[in-house]
Amino acid sequence: MQQKQLGHIIRELRQLAGLSQQELAEGICSQAQISKLEKGTEFPYSNTLYEISRRLGVDMNYFFENMNTPRLDYVDEVKGLIRRYVRQRDYESVAFMIEKEKTSPLFQTPSNKQFLIWHEGICTYYLYKQKEDALKILQHALEITQTREHYYKEREIEILTSMAIVYDEENEYEHAIASFKKALQHLSQLPQIKDPQIKVRILYGVSRTYGRSGNYQEAIQFALKGVKQCVSNESMYLLGELYYMVGYSMAQLKREKEAVDYFKKAILIFDLSSNKQLINIVKRELEKLSIEI
Repeated sequence: MQQKQLGHIIRELRQLAGLSQQELAEGICSQAQISKLEKGTEFPYSNTLYEISRRLGVDMNYFFENMNTPRLDYVDEVKGLIRRYVRQRDYESVAFMIEKEKTSPLFQTPSNKQFLIWHEGICTYYLYKQKEDALKILQHALEITQTREHYYKEREIEILTSMAIVYDEENEYEHAIASFKKALQHLSQLPQIKDPQIKVRILYGVSRTYGRSGNYQEAIQFALKGVKQCVSNESMYLLGELYYMVGYSMAQLKREKEAVDYFKKAILIFDLSSNKQLINIVKRELEKLSIEI
């Protein structure tokens, strides 16, 4: 029933916009998929529906507001899509989604509002390079759910990590390292961690900052902690980047043989994920050591 209702809404909006199925599909999906969506024989992935909504000039919430049985997982889908665009560094799409959703009743709870403001801060920095404004927005997001207790919750730790990354990007290494370590401290105080990738992100961040500031021994120490955490999580998330940080730092310390071993491990991980850009970065470092792959 939901699929047919959604299909009717998409077809109606497409016709009002004067678009053919092929024109609506261009750059998003196939014309055949649009046909299936309109017939109600298929339900789109959240990212596909988001792109369709942009082309039709409405936000995703419009579809569900006009269906008799709106999907209860809509907020989670929007959050997941925003996080995906952040990983892809597509901050323009993130900003567009925030603008569309910030007045939605679904995003007025403290937790949901905090999520949008957190990502507004990220966009403010990466789209406009406004460091002070970005940090103020992130601090505001942090304070929405903070209590008088002295520990941070997972979301607050993630926001603190975003602030550390801004400091790192601005070459304010002392502030960045202090923020990363504060995040690690609060993370260690949580009785349970729902997302084990948070610790990996922080360990990689502090290792990267130490490496950028020329403190290569510390960079190696934290990167190896990150590798250990990946093994514990049985996850390859940021594993290639951590191996690269160890290799890069060892190369700077003239520990060439050890550096090559870690560079090769990084290439192996990046090859598994078909990340040619990062493979080329590692290969350039190996070329500096006169090593061929």
